[in-house]
Amino acid sequence: MVDCDHEIVFAAMVNVNRDNYLQGVVDVWRCRKCKKVFCDDKRYGEPLKPSVGFELISDDEEWAVLTCTTPKEVYMHSLGVKPGKKVKHTCKSGEEHEFTVREDYSLEPSAGTPIHRLYLVKDNMNRNIEAGYYNLTMVR
Repeated sequence: MVDCDHEIVFAAMVNVNRDNYLQGVVDVWRCRKCKKVFCDDKRYGEPLKPSVGFELISDDEEWAVLTCTTPKEVYMHSLGVKPGKKVKHTCKSGEEHEFTVREDYSLEPSAGTPIHRLYLVKDNMNRNIEAGYYNLTMVR
């Protein structure tokens, strides 16, 4: 980890949509000094946190957005990932999953419902991720 007295400023956002309806947004922040990136999630229908929380991820990890898509909703959150990392996720239904991040930053296993995907933050800054169920099932 870089030892830096961070001076963090807003850098970008990543919108997560379900069939063109906003489900949540990841605010992307960057340190002016060391250029380290931080992410903070805001999900539609959930109250805002009283403070912005900047989680730290390892220097060898990338920020990603994990989406959990059903026909009715998309749940999303940001996390640090790298190839080979095991990612545990509990769907809103209570169903538990463990995935392994592949070299191309996809998830193994990839089949099943809900549909789980990873999107790298750096590739989606100031863009919309369309994670709607019908959009994803038609791509397959």
